[in-house]
Amino acid sequence: MSPVNPVGLANAITGNMKFTKAAFILSGLFWFVIQAHAAAGTHTVKGVVITSDGTVVPEFSVIVREVSDAPELFRRKHFQNGEFTVDGLNPARYQLQVSSPQFIRSKLIVDLRSPSRATEYEIVILHPYRNELRIAPGAAYQVSVKTLQQKVPDAAREAYTRGVAFHREGQLDAALIEYGRALRSYPRYAEALTDIGAIFLLYNRPQSALTFLNRAKDADESNPIINLNIAIALAEQGEHGAALKLLKKILDREPRMAQAQSLTGKIHYLQKNYDEAETYLRQALESDPTLLEVRLLMININLELQKYDEAREGLRQIRATITNQMVTEFIDEQLSALGG
Repeated sequence: MSPVNPVGLANAITGNMKFTKAAFILSGLFWFVIQAHAAAGTHTVKGVVITSDGTVVPEFSVIVREVSDAPELFRRKHFQNGEFTVDGLNPARYQLQVSSPQFIRSKLIVDLRSPSRATEYEIVILHPYRNELRIAPGAAYQVSVKTLQQKVPDAAREAYTRGVAFHREGQLDAALIEYGRALRSYPRYAEALTDIGAIFLLYNRPQSALTFLNRAKDADESNPIINLNIAIALAEQGEHGAALKLLKKILDREPRMAQAQSLTGKIHYLQKNYDEAETYLRQALESDPTLLEVRLLMININLELQKYDEAREGLRQIRATITNQMVTEFIDEQLSALGG
C-alpha cells in the first residue's frame, strides 16, 4: 500500500491490509482556488514548496499555463531551495503545476482577475508516492480477517514487492507491470489491486482506478483504505454525494481516521459549505495534529470568508511547527501582507 492529500488535494491512498504504506495524493485531487491581488498591469505569484513534514523541497519545476480556450501555451521554470516566484502574469486564470522527482505533482489554479484575496503568497505541499500511514496516530496495525486468510503465492508476493519499490521511486509504469504480474499469479490480491487503482488516480484516470478498486473491495469490502481510495476516485469524477456517503460509512467504522475526515472537509469546501468543511477539518486535526495541508485549507477558508484574524492565527500555528528558517521567513512575509 502507499502514500493522498492529506489536499491537498492531494493526496491517492493505496493500501495493504496493515494500513502502513499509503500513496497520498489528496493535495493533487483538490486544487485550491487562489485569488491574488489584481493590481494594474502584470502580476506576481510567490510561493514556497515543502513536504508534509515541513521540509523544504530542494529542487522542483513549475509549469505555468493560462486557462483559456486558446491553444495551450506554457512555460516551465526551475527552482531550488524551496522558493519560487512567477512574474509577468496577466489578469487571467492560470494553472500552476509543481513537480519534483520522488514527489506527486501538485496543481494550483491561480485567479489573478479578482481583488478578493489579501495575499499573493502560497505554500505548496508535495507528497511522496508512498509513505507510512496509520488510521490514527499511534494506532496499532490492523489486519483484516480476509487478509489473514489469503494464501498469496510467493511469485505474486515477489512481484508485488518489486512493484512497491518502483512505485516508491515514482516509476509508475514499471510498478504497474509488476503489480500486473502479481495479479496474474493471484487475481484477488487486494494490495496489488489497490495500488494499481492509486496509480490510475495519479494518471488522472479515476474510472480506470475504480475498476481495480472495486475488485479490491470485492476481496476485502470493509478495508477503510480501499474504501477511502474509492471515495477519492468518486470525488475526482465530481460524484461528491456518493463520495460523502462512502466517507460516512468509513468514519462510522473508523471515527478517528484523519484522512477520511480531511477528504470530507475538502469536498464540503469545494461545495462552498464552509461550516461543514471547518467541522470536519477540525476533527481531522484532532485525530492527527500533523496534517499540515488541513491547516492550510482552513487558512484558505478564512481568507475567502475574510476572517483575517483567524487566518493570521493559523499561519502562526504553522510557523511554530516548522524549523526551517526560509519557510518561517516566508510565513512572516505572509503575515505582514495580512497586517499581522
